Amino acid sequence: MQVGTRRKRILLITACSVASGMVFSARVWAQSAPAPIIIPATPATGNAPIIPGGTATPVDQAVHIAKIKKFYKELLLKEKNVAAAVSHIDKKQIDSVAVSGSIQSLLKQTPSVNEYQQNLGQSVPVLTIRGVRNSQLAQTLDGIPLQDLLSGGQGAFLNNNVGSPVTLGQISGTTVYPGVAPPNEQGFATIGGTIAYTTKKPSAKPSAEVFGGYGSFDTSNIGFELNTGAYKNEIDGVRALLRYSQTYTAGYTDNTNSRFGDMLFSFDKPYDEGLSHITGTVIYNRGNGYVLTSPLPVALLNQYGPSFNFPKSTTYNRQNDSYLTAILGDETYINPHLIVSGKLFYIHNTTNQTNYLTPAINPSVFNAALPYGVDGQSLAQFYTASNFGPGNTFYKPGLFTYNPGAVFGQAYAGLAATQTDNHTTTVGFTPRMNIFLPHNNITIGALFAKETSAGSEYIYGTDPMPEIAGYNSFGLGGGAQRTVYTAFLSDKIELLDNKLHIEPGISLTGVYSSVKAPLSYFNPSYKLANYGSTAEPYLGISYDFPHNLVAYASYGKGARFAPTTDYSLGSAGSTTAAPGPEIVHAYEAGLRYDTPRLYLNADIYYQKVNDAFSFYTNYNTGLSSYINVGEQQFRGVEASGKFRVTPEIELFGNGSYNQANYLNSYSASVTPFQGQFGYAFKGDPVTSAPKWLGNFGVEYDHGPFSARFAGQYTGQQYTTFDYAPTDAAYIPGTAQPASGFPGIQYALTTSPNKTFLLPGFLTLNVLLKYNVPVHYGSMKKLTLSLNVRNLLGLNYYSHFYNVYQQISGPASGPTPYLGTAPYATAFYGPPRTIFASVSAKF
Repeated sequence: MQVGTRRKRILLITACSVASGMVFSARVWAQSAPAPIIIPATPATGNAPIIPGGTATPVDQAVHIAKIKKFYKELLLKEKNVAAAVSHIDKKQIDSVAVSGSIQSLLKQTPSVNEYQQNLGQSVPVLTIRGVRNSQLAQTLDGIPLQDLLSGGQGAFLNNNVGSPVTLGQISGTTVYPGVAPPNEQGFATIGGTIAYTTKKPSAKPSAEVFGGYGSFDTSNIGFELNTGAYKNEIDGVRALLRYSQTYTAGYTDNTNSRFGDMLFSFDKPYDEGLSHITGTVIYNRGNGYVLTSPLPVALLNQYGPSFNFPKSTTYNRQNDSYLTAILGDETYINPHLIVSGKLFYIHNTTNQTNYLTPAINPSVFNAALPYGVDGQSLAQFYTASNFGPGNTFYKPGLFTYNPGAVFGQAYAGLAATQTDNHTTTVGFTPRMNIFLPHNNITIGALFAKETSAGSEYIYGTDPMPEIAGYNSFGLGGGAQRTVYTAFLSDKIELLDNKLHIEPGISLTGVYSSVKAPLSYFNPSYKLANYGSTAEPYLGISYDFPHNLVAYASYGKGARFAPTTDYSLGSAGSTTAAPGPEIVHAYEAGLRYDTPRLYLNADIYYQKVNDAFSFYTNYNTGLSSYINVGEQQFRGVEASGKFRVTPEIELFGNGSYNQANYLNSYSASVTPFQGQFGYAFKGDPVTSAPKWLGNFGVEYDHGPFSARFAGQYTGQQYTTFDYAPTDAAYIPGTAQPASGFPGIQYALTTSPNKTFLLPGFLTLNVLLKYNVPVHYGSMKKLTLSLNVRNLLGLNYYSHFYNVYQQISGPASGPTPYLGTAPYATAFYGPPRTIFASVSAKF
């Protein structure tokens, strides 16, 4: 749903922290009529508020409550009449996804968000917002940057694909800011939007919960959540939350079993009568399992069924990933006009990846028994056996002396497995200051962060393999680092009797990056470094018209710095400057109608990307070129609404229409997962960006029973294809020789396919809950849940790709080339998934 910004609310003030940087929060219930803040009366006198556990006099308590009321009013001014189409995801929407989805699939319940993944749970999610891919989006967790600072998203291609730094059970809500958000909400390095996750926090009341469930595809989940409540029920009493869960699934695609373990610990120590807080959060998540490195041949899916996957004896990619996040924060009340806060954070992610491809599939000989390509990401697929051994290309004493032919009798048999290990570490600090003036709400903040990475790569003929540096090490040493310096200023100005709201802001960012390339077969170890900076202004305006109608408009500039993987040597060994940042100019305007019973929003947007990253790799020399020459545009319309029919029934829905196109021709990464380099021509559509997206449904909540019925529509989307060798002679659709085109070899090149669109599809989902009345010991509530995803069992493709068969000539002939017969590959979307669970709360 869209965020409601003018609803009247009854507020129960509690002494706990709020993620936006304030020092208190409020539990909110929408009502049909305006209502003031409700302060419980003292039973004895009837005229003074009660503060549980407090020892202050009624006068002191009244002063304390007055402070909180004042601060809440200031915070509300910051969130009210937002000049953008912001979407908020609440607990009911989180529960509706359950263990079958991910924190990315959760976002698909909001306008303009498309997502697909290849397994249940947190497994290889692919995300776009208004057509902009995940690596180009900012993500925050309680205000700190969550995405990889070096590469964007969760990291480079085929890294950290199982599990996540934060998972569904660990968040209390999510806010999606498409386009460019105000500087105080924007996060680091985005040209398409910001996703702000909020973790669960301990409450003032103690509780304990155990939960578990079982469902389709041998999926199971079990865990517990402990909440200590406030110590001695005091307003300044420390409180803590501990949650742990474990999930296993065999996966709806064969041979993609995965296991996840998630732990969250959070504490809150209020002080100064609850006006200030020291908070801490530690998250440790692990995921291990098998993933697909590329879509599967459609002919084999048709022959063997939607669950088909190559057996592990043929190929597999196994990942063991871990994520540690620690946040220590303080929010301090200084006086009625000033609050200062800051957070220190530490993030450490590791990925351990094994690729295997059976030696029975030898690319030097055409295998008629296997007419479709098998993409296992093994190095053996990219190099011929003659490259290895003494005197050949990759033989380099001190780095690589492994001779696969001598060890395994056949060179190719010794190249079956590749082992890659990478880790990243990020440390940082986010100071912030909120200043409250009669007509201004000013936020001043900064981000200081540094991320470092390192890794290694080994090859051998078996899995597991020995990892011996200087013997079978394909790369030694190396790594990257990036240091970020950001300062921002944001204001909320109230004019014309608080009817006109102006939000100016600016963010200034400087980034120092360096890359030390590992000692490898192509080059000696070398180091590249550069410094870049940007200024990103923002302006939002909204006006309150009569009858609860608000008009708003905004402009924002965003910038994304080049991934450190784009730093490379130029021709003849010369260093080339890394690409500058790619830039977006985003415009948005809309109307919002907001009452306690009916909420409506409609907006239009236009986003133009300049200096988009372009790269081209010459496989004859092993050198790549990275420059800023691309241009793209994203434009569309969004709408959303929510209607309270009765106190028990609520209708909701949203929809979007999006057009995403390339504005010029350049070498580009044309898929959202970034696994395919290619070429985009002027006017080509951006792939995997459906023109139409929509959500609709109804919620029913009465007594112990609740139900949620929801539908998701994903419209047609453009796909990609590879050019055959005959296409290399001419520019497609013309008689002009392709040699006149800058730096493009069409064979093996992937481009948007304008002649075939992936059909749209509609899935229906149901969540049923029943609170069983129990009177057993200290048990307070027993909840039974049934979650059904894709209720009708629709078979559909979530991703589609046309390729050409790769066939080699004779062993003494040319390197592998593409044949002339195309075939299709695809990912199937999740089939019907049923999950039943039970939880007991004490």
